[in-house]
Amino acid sequence: MSNKQLQNRLSRLDGQLKKLQENINNNEDCSDVIPQFLAVKGAVAGSFEEYVKLSLDSCAKSDEKKMTKLINLLVRA
Repeated sequence: MSNKQLQNRLSRLDGQLKKLQENINNNEDCSDVIPQFLAVKGAVAGSFEEYVKLSLDSCAKSDEKKMTKLINLLVRA
């Protein structure tokens, strides 16, 4: 996945969050809101996974200290 593709994914996630917030503000039925929460949760997890892949490949690949720091962060996550 490229940085542009990740940006597109995050833009869609932003739209999902806005819709979720709107539905909560409008007191929509929980049977409509809970699936939206689950979709947002999945989108965040997917975006995070893709970002980590990009980071490890482009940012930390040649820097052992940075790679160790990222691995330690991921183990705690």
